[in-house]
Amino acid sequence: MIEHNLFEMENYRELIDEVGVDKFRERFEELQKTAMEFIEIAGFSDVAYCNERILMQVILDYFMDVMRLKEFHSIERIRTEKLFAYTISWIVKRKPIQFREYSDQERDIFVNERFAAYLLINECLMCGSKHFVKEAYAEKLVEYTEMLLYYFKYRQCDPKTLELLIESFKMGGLVH
Repeated sequence: MIEHNLFEMENYRELIDEVGVDKFRERFEELQKTAMEFIEIAGFSDVAYCNERILMQVILDYFMDVMRLKEFHSIERIRTEKLFAYTISWIVKRKPIQFREYSDQERDIFVNERFAAYLLINECLMCGSKHFVKEAYAEKLVEYTEMLLYYFKYRQCDPKTLELLIESFKMGGLVH
């Protein structure tokens, strides 16, 4: 059972103390590394960067949500799917990937939504070990990714919906 009251927390310093500086730093560095990998892989390295201050806010918001969730359900740990769902939700809301200069390319406008789709697809396909999509399904994966981008761009990004989406994708992998 968690021994604190979130309503009495005055600021994020208490949250960091509760979570632990090392755990907070580890989560921040892990997400920052993943963002930098995405920026490189997606071809944004010359024009975009991961804003550390905004990423810090993503992590703070994520941990606050997780603490509320744990306290409400009287649980100690959350599932990986929830971890990704809450993280992705805050990435879409806070937009930690920023551009160094103006870009007139449409794909650049939604770089954070692309990063969110990257995280979600990686969680769904990896599940702890390397899995590759068969060539016969590559077109379907592209279609699915486009649907995710549409959702992240134009719909309210709710962590509960994202968790269900991740679970559904993984379930589909079991059926084949």
